[in-house]
Amino acid sequence: WLSWRPDPDDDFGWQPPVNLGTGINSAAVDAGPSLLERADWWWARAPIPQLYMASARPGGPGGLDIYVSSVPGGWAGPPTLVTELNSPQADLTPTVRRDGREIIFASARPGVIGGFDLWHASRRSVREPWSAPTNLGPEVNTAFVEVFPFLSFDAETLVFQSTRPGGFGGSDLYLSTRERVGRD
Repeated sequence: WLSWRPDPDDDFGWQPPVNLGTGINSAAVDAGPSLLERADWWWARAPIPQLYMASARPGGPGGLDIYVSSVPGGWAGPPTLVTELNSPQADLTPTVRRDGREIIFASARPGVIGGFDLWHASRRSVREPWSAPTNLGPEVNTAFVEVFPFLSFDAETLVFQSTRPGGFGGSDLYLSTRERVGRD
């Protein structure tokens, strides 16, 4: 589903949600969308926008896999598998940096510290494949479950959900910050 608001400053101006239909949605689980709204800066030159999501549709290597769909003048589907990001284990809830050159997602692939960890991949431009995913390490991940990452507009704050001890119970929200290190 998609909703928008004509005035970004009007918190109550959201339009009624619209189902993206069978061009995007499948009969399987489709979840964790991340919209790359505009990657049209001089260094990106992306077909805009792009919708990243996790899906359990047939054809992927694992239960949930990461897919992308481009939007040239309207929602174009079906989404295509992002081969270089997926594993035979669940890969889900991607968040894409606003320039389209970094993605963070949850995965249960080999190399996890806990049940699900947050992983990172990058690329030099949106027209290139993603790098091999790397685990964000013990600065972010724990022996518990980390999922549902969200990267802030300035790409300096990562908000995510974790079941680690010390919260209010179940899954709690945590954040991690980093220094701005240029465009990479």
